[in-house]
Amino acid sequence: MVQAQQTAGSGAAPVSVDEIAEVLALDPTFRQFDRAALRAIAARCGSATFAPGATIMRQGDPGNFAYLVLEGEADVFVEIPAGRIPMATIGRHRIIGELGAFTDMPRTATVIARSDLVTLRVERDTLMSLAADYPQIGVAVIGELGRRLHSMNMPLAYLTYAAGALARDEYDDAMLTELTNQQGELASFARVFANMAAEIRDKQQRRREMEAAADIQKSILPEPLGHDGATAAVDLHAEMHPARDIGGDFYDYYLIGDRRLAVTVADVSGKGIPAALFMAVSRTVLRSVAGHGNMASAIGDANNLLAARNDACMFVTMFHGVLDLPSGILRWCNAGHDPPFLLRAGGGQERLRATGIPLGIDPSFSHRIGETVLMPGDGLFLYSDGITEAFNPQDEAYGAARLERALDRARGRSAAETIADILADTARFAGDAEQADDITCLALHYRP
Repeated sequence: MVQAQQTAGSGAAPVSVDEIAEVLALDPTFRQFDRAALRAIAARCGSATFAPGATIMRQGDPGNFAYLVLEGEADVFVEIPAGRIPMATIGRHRIIGELGAFTDMPRTATVIARSDLVTLRVERDTLMSLAADYPQIGVAVIGELGRRLHSMNMPLAYLTYAAGALARDEYDDAMLTELTNQQGELASFARVFANMAAEIRDKQQRRREMEAAADIQKSILPEPLGHDGATAAVDLHAEMHPARDIGGDFYDYYLIGDRRLAVTVADVSGKGIPAALFMAVSRTVLRSVAGHGNMASAIGDANNLLAARNDACMFVTMFHGVLDLPSGILRWCNAGHDPPFLLRAGGGQERLRATGIPLGIDPSFSHRIGETVLMPGDGLFLYSDGITEAFNPQDEAYGAARLERALDRARGRSAAETIADILADTARFAGDAEQADDITCLALHYRP
């Protein structure tokens, strides 16, 4: 027989059979044993100490003993492919790995000492050999296992019902109130489940809100341009593909009077909801000043409005042009945006480069206005940097040179076909790489 030995420095480990029996009796499992059985077990207990961070038991290892904690604490983890999941902290007079002392089963968790740990070790062979002389040991072990099974059935029923309700989007916080108010590991799990369910419902609500915001954003994009009257002079098509549900890019086109067509492609700094809100504001501002006869004055007004009270320090790069449909005269401003391509009918290409900084940065900045003339058969291709900065799995950018070659290959096609070709070429280049930025483009063919 081996008695537990005093651990140096602990000052708390019991040294006699009676003291060990008293400590064992504090645990609900051993409390059911009579005094003689407790003393018999105590006489055959050993002691073990562990330093902080020591692994006491490892999940999956064979289990044939348990530890009763005399001093210190230990953390219990269940290991899954995603990592270690903390389940509980075991403290003084609690038992660790009792199933190993009762049954021949692998460890169901990993246990690591949180602090200096002083324990008593109870072997399964000890319990089984003593069961012949003390039948109440066997009865108590069977009763404990039955109690555990019984105590699990109702919580598992609650959790199963709640999981089904969550899957059907019918979950209610009250479903687990009774279980979360109880004690024990399953109650702790129920609290984790309830928190997870609340987070899932919040995410579902945010998802619905984002979908509604995406629908609103799509609704403010212009309808397809008609092909009668003055607009018969152009073939125009535009598309926007956000990297997320909602984006910071936008395109716009509309008639000013009965002979001028305004076209805009813009890209707001940032991502997500803030960018989408600033995008909507930018579009509204640009439309509100577009009727001014002086484009430089109109862009200046827009810049002032976007810079005013801009505490978030957001800005928008933008190409804005106004095409006189009968004459082909195009007046334009490029506020820090990617230079559009002017595709000449004879085969050449020009770039309409920046005439100023993005809007919303410096309210005092004066943007220059450019002017060119579109000849019959000429085209414009406006785009955001989501195309040129599309990356493939090798982390290579699509770039302006590839876009230029793709536009050459698309010559002679309609505006819609041109955009379809460019988007398809970009997608082939990117392959399986995730879209990192919003993609917006507008093609216009002048055909008076």
